[in-house]
Amino acid sequence: MSYQKIPDEFPLLRCKGLRLREMNESDLPAWYARLTDAESAALAGDPVATSIRDVEAGLAHHRKAFREKNGIRWAIVPDELGTSVGSFGFDNFDEPNLSVGLGGAIARVHWRRGFASVACAAIIEYAFDVLEIERIQAETLTVNPAALRVLEKLGFQREGLLRGYQLYEGERRDFFLYALLNPA
Repeated sequence: MSYQKIPDEFPLLRCKGLRLREMNESDLPAWYARLTDAESAALAGDPVATSIRDVEAGLAHHRKAFREKNGIRWAIVPDELGTSVGSFGFDNFDEPNLSVGLGGAIARVHWRRGFASVACAAIIEYAFDVLEIERIQAETLTVNPAALRVLEKLGFQREGLLRGYQLYEGERRDFFLYALLNPA
């Protein structure tokens, strides 16, 4: 469903040593590296990439979602590196209920550096202050402790268990459902 408060021009965000910008072709090699890492892909709920075309299709998907005001996904670029280390953003906008889904991933070589927490804090602030969202929800694998810590650190509350929520390589996987309400 489209969300009319998504701007026509992609918003650039700056926060604590990070630049959050629109994803582009320069991000494809890092994205491909993350998606060919079986554990990293599995923890994010993504299929393992078999070719660069897989990530090109992903980029096309995110660009189309933004143009159609159905989603917004930022590349996370640390000032110290100058290249993308992952991406986070929103999809599943529910305009009548002012809610949205949060998702994203960081490449393994950049895990445990705080990039996800800082980036998510900035985009959450953007969602509440600019997009006027009232509820952000996230589903994450029950076996992904890093993602659980990030969500809890940001103030998300666990609302439930989604048993067998995703079929991944022939196996059903359980997810936790988390949500954060606009404090305003």
